[in-house]
Amino acid sequence: MAGGYVEISVVTTGETEEALSDFLFGEGALGLVTEDLPGDPPGILIRGSFAATVPVGPLIERLRRYQDSLAALGFSGTDGGIEVRPIPHEDWGRNWKKHFKPLPVGRRLVIAPPWEEGPFPEGRLVIRIDPAMAFGTGHHATTRMCLEALEGFMDRWSGSEGPTVLDVGTGTGILAIAAAALGAQRVIAIDTDPEARDAAEKNLARHDCANRVHILSGGLEALAPDLRFNVVLANLDTKTLCPLFPALATVLAPGGRLIAGGMLVEDVENVIAALRNSALRILARRVEEEWLCLTLAVPGI
Repeated sequence: MAGGYVEISVVTTGETEEALSDFLFGEGALGLVTEDLPGDPPGILIRGSFAATVPVGPLIERLRRYQDSLAALGFSGTDGGIEVRPIPHEDWGRNWKKHFKPLPVGRRLVIAPPWEEGPFPEGRLVIRIDPAMAFGTGHHATTRMCLEALEGFMDRWSGSEGPTVLDVGTGTGILAIAAAALGAQRVIAIDTDPEARDAAEKNLARHDCANRVHILSGGLEALAPDLRFNVVLANLDTKTLCPLFPALATVLAPGGRLIAGGMLVEDVENVIAALRNSALRILARRVEEEWLCLTLAVPGI
């Protein structure tokens, strides 16, 4: 399965559909499709698409443990079967064309696939994203909240030129492209996954702002040591993000902001503990569908 995708499907009910969907997105699902199943009570089939490079065995074990934890809380539909199957590239692409529809985000953006011709809401900037094997279409709460927080920052920006932006773990490039479209003068996007970089490069080429976005392979070590940014975007997971807080604080310019997403609300104590070990402090928080997005800053700079 190294060259394509893998689909992990699980049967559930309406009571646990949202929780299991959020779990699969948190594990790196590129997209989800749900289907109603006949029965009494009716069931729901959730099908999540993952890059074939994802270690499937450990993911399935985590999914089973999560089902058990939901059962322990008294939720129904937590013992549904789990199935795994490979997906050819062409089948996965057709599936996205059916289910990936334009999505207005915030006040100024609309996220759309490359094949969608519109019409789009008047006055909005169209960000065209083909997910390929990378995370980020705007349909998940973590990406939406980061986009909304970014838009708010850009609205309040008072510099003579647009801000400089760093996107850590760029995935499809959606946040980096949106930052440039909203007026950033320069955006650097980094990702350790070469497939994510390929997806981001292809998405970037679809936009007029491509000359203001630079995509690099690697982590923070890929940056020149003297670079500082007015806003840093980091839509990662809790385990990846928390250890990065001290280093992310060092790349903020005076008055800069870190917009951090991808954290579950249930992990907030771990997040706050990690922040105590950094210079960052919370300025604002957003919560949607059990997900947390924080706007952070370093006091005094």
